[in-house]
Amino acid sequence: MIIIIVRGESVQITLNQHYVPRFYMKYFANVKNEGTKKEKVLTSFYQFKDNMLKENIPTNSICSEDHFYDQDGKIENELANMEIKWSKSLKSAIDENFTLDDIESIREFVIYQISRTKAMLSHNHEMAATMMKSILNLQFGDVADEDFVKEHLDNKIQNEITPEIGLSIVQELIPTIHDLEMKIITNESNREFITSDVPVIIINPLGIDSAGLGSIGEVIFLPMSPRKMIFFYDAKLFGKLPDRICDESIIEIFNKYQYVSADERLLAKKIEDINHIINNEELNSKREQFQKTQKTNIMSYGVGILFAAKSRSIPYYYTVPILRLPKALRKIPADFRETFSREYSYNTRRAILCRVYRDPDPTFEKDLKEYWKEQQRYSKILLNYLDGYWNTPKEDRIITPGLMKKLKTVPINIFMDKQK
Repeated sequence: MIIIIVRGESVQITLNQHYVPRFYMKYFANVKNEGTKKEKVLTSFYQFKDNMLKENIPTNSICSEDHFYDQDGKIENELANMEIKWSKSLKSAIDENFTLDDIESIREFVIYQISRTKAMLSHNHEMAATMMKSILNLQFGDVADEDFVKEHLDNKIQNEITPEIGLSIVQELIPTIHDLEMKIITNESNREFITSDVPVIIINPLGIDSAGLGSIGEVIFLPMSPRKMIFFYDAKLFGKLPDRICDESIIEIFNKYQYVSADERLLAKKIEDINHIINNEELNSKREQFQKTQKTNIMSYGVGILFAAKSRSIPYYYTVPILRLPKALRKIPADFRETFSREYSYNTRRAILCRVYRDPDPTFEKDLKEYWKEQQRYSKILLNYLDGYWNTPKEDRIITPGLMKKLKTVPINIFMDKQK
């Protein structure tokens, strides 16, 4: 930390800026001489790059970089002020003595934590590079190879897609999850929760390959301590979650998601809880698969390119028993599940109707026709459920002869882009 004088006032600049706050890591650490000048907060960690497992590492030396947010300390100081409030609210939640204000404070903390990590910065850089390369290919043909992008665009992306830009839109994202219910679950098993440098996990058992903050079936979870997990979830879909978990295998599922999500390292209070999970061949395969996930959906319609940026959510790799889908949706196989916005939209409903009523092209091969028919059947089941979820107005459920004609003749490429 350094202090500089600006216009006669002292300004504190923290050089070593944490993208996972120390107050959070403290719950996954052993504290010595707490509350004194000699206080030491020591955690255990596993570093993927070097296959390095260590214990008793000071939290002030990990999950941080010099000037990660800025050079002048403005963002770092703003975050530090907010962390005072977040820290108090998180402790209240762990003690299960929280208020409505604490819930909103933790909701804010969760969204900020999603946005402030080093992994999210890399994710945003990759999205920008993919989009720029696609634009160059559209303009100049397939000349924008990886070397070209690296040489001409990397500096521009690094300079313009910064942590400050990412954090600037966080306040706009918070209302997106205001309707999600908060739940604290106590871990009463023999296995403790671990965490990572990307501690907030986003999954969706309904939209298994993609999860957006505003999607039906959205689940956000964060281990608050080795014994407490906090959820923000779509209670309208999943109903009530349990107060406690005694099954060790369920705790291991949550730890698996931390393993897959982690960018550089895992963290835990006890080194054996990390040692238990590392070097798992199946987990490493899922982690590698996730790291290679395409960051942007790109669709071309001949007149331009449509880009759809993807969140850093994790595909629903591991079934979480406490997140049970309604009976109607359990009839839909995983390959045909899909999520939509929790907020009703007539246009969204009509898009699903297209899938229900559009006949397959007669030139399709047998396998594709069968897939098409299955998609129609399961889309109808999904729509029946969604109409109840959305409370779709009666007038919007009416299909006139004119609308049916449009539904049956919608361009095939709308479906084929999804099939790809």
